[in-house]
Amino acid sequence: MSRYQIKSSLSEKQIESDVSGFFGWISRGAPYRLLDVDEQLTGADKKFYDSGFAFFMQFKASKGLEPASKITPSTRRNRSSLESVREFRQRHGLEDNPSLYFELRAMAKKAADFQHNILMDYANQPYSQAFYVAPLHLDKDEYYNCLFDSANRFKSQPYYYKRYRLYRNDWVSHVGNIPFLKEHISIIPHERVTTHKHYYSYSATGCDIGWHSPEIISERPNRLSDVLRKEIYKCISENNLLNLNEIYESLIKDYDNLGSQPHDEPLERIQNWAREIYEQHRVRMFLFLGNREMTERYRELYA
Repeated sequence: MSRYQIKSSLSEKQIESDVSGFFGWISRGAPYRLLDVDEQLTGADKKFYDSGFAFFMQFKASKGLEPASKITPSTRRNRSSLESVREFRQRHGLEDNPSLYFELRAMAKKAADFQHNILMDYANQPYSQAFYVAPLHLDKDEYYNCLFDSANRFKSQPYYYKRYRLYRNDWVSHVGNIPFLKEHISIIPHERVTTHKHYYSYSATGCDIGWHSPEIISERPNRLSDVLRKEIYKCISENNLLNLNEIYESLIKDYDNLGSQPHDEPLERIQNWAREIYEQHRVRMFLFLGNREMTERYRELYA
């Protein structure tokens, strides 16, 4: 490991588990729900939630880089590509003290395509959005502490207070203000790849995203809270929630009817299909569920 690299004590599986659990908690008892691929609904909930929108997420553990101004980059011909990442951020005046990054995943032996391209297939679709999610922390203790706000730092249960729930006064809460969701970068893939030797770099504040090719993707905040707020607002304000059968038919266009039986309910067919996609590509799906009639009523009252 080079002197300019900063090691992370987090793992992708830990991040995926923590974010999934948090989504389940903020959805509890809410008129809208972020449903994990493995979460089960009661009979009453199955009848109530008749529409939705799919989010596909690939969880990554951030790693760190010291700035080029602090540790001079190597000039060797066979130097690491990360040296170019550091120089790129310095040259363009991007936050880099330190900067964070992750590399794309190599293609699995039996896979037909790169995980990045699979994720991109579901980005910016009428029925789905897809993005990477990575913490803005390198230390597991710091990451755990961001589940708590400053007022509740010594509570044994970080999910105690209702003000982080996915509703507020008969309207969806401002998910953009939830502290835990602010502590993750969220990046929508924009370009297909033929190799995994690409990096995303970003600041520890969730800004100044670089794609190393190279190009600057965005200098604005792109945290998980920002992306979810934008996408959920669009779902409700523009009534973009689709019938669950429509979502299922859209999802299976490029794949066979994986893991589903004809007698399954639409939600079960979607989840069975999504479990297979997860097993093959480690891309996790969450469904933003709602009720079409209720959403239309909310739009009339609050839009």
